[in-house]
Amino acid sequence: MSGWLLWMMLGCSSGGQEAFEAGIQATRGGEQRGAVDHFVQALQDGGRHPATYHGLGNALYRNGHIGEAIAAWRRGMSLAPRNGDIAANLERAQRQCLDSIEPPQTHRPAFFWQSALSARESGLLSSAALAAGLVIAVVARIRRARSGRQQPRRAAGWTAVMIALGALLGASTWDVLQQRNGAVVVVSQVAVRSTLGPEGVDLFVLHEGAQVGTGDQAQRHTLITLSDGRKGWVSSSALISTDPSRQFPLDSLPGR
Repeated sequence: MSGWLLWMMLGCSSGGQEAFEAGIQATRGGEQRGAVDHFVQALQDGGRHPATYHGLGNALYRNGHIGEAIAAWRRGMSLAPRNGDIAANLERAQRQCLDSIEPPQTHRPAFFWQSALSARESGLLSSAALAAGLVIAVVARIRRARSGRQQPRRAAGWTAVMIALGALLGASTWDVLQQRNGAVVVVSQVAVRSTLGPEGVDLFVLHEGAQVGTGDQAQRHTLITLSDGRKGWVSSSALISTDPSRQFPLDSLPGR
């Protein structure tokens, strides 16, 4: 079974299922604007899952909204890093963008598994490893109390390994969540300024679909950073966050 079908069944089970299914039907009927509304409604109803973001990105892309589509697909990829369908869509859309900019880093070489595991998956594995270490330690202690013998070195070794593994995966999970501070430009072009206020100057221009890292926010502006080290301030209304936990802004959608 493909990853898409799996997420269709599992992704919307906890919320937004009715709206998600309506979005699928609208997509099949060629009603892309209606599909966008349905998928956004699914997100608002709690169905923030890869399949929902996948469908939303598809509908936005077919409506010619490349920036919004990339933002939706980026959110889906952060929830399902191994989803080849979303990755292929992203690659195709990125080739149409005017700016040749590498997307912000989504995983670190030290945590190589981040490219394959979502934050949820690594968090679950971290909890499982820590729980296994605790169980091993408790069982070994009970056996020692009953037998009166010293705890076997093998049990102590496995306890240490599982706790270390759980801590490492926990640190990786936290790191992945911190790396969600990204955004996509969703206007035709926007000037990046050196600072806020009249003393600021235009540094360079970004176009629709450019993917950036985000930092401080002030006066309805956001400090953005590029993978090549450039940074500056842009209007927050020109961006959509790639964080899947954030609301997908309705005012940027077609027909709004």
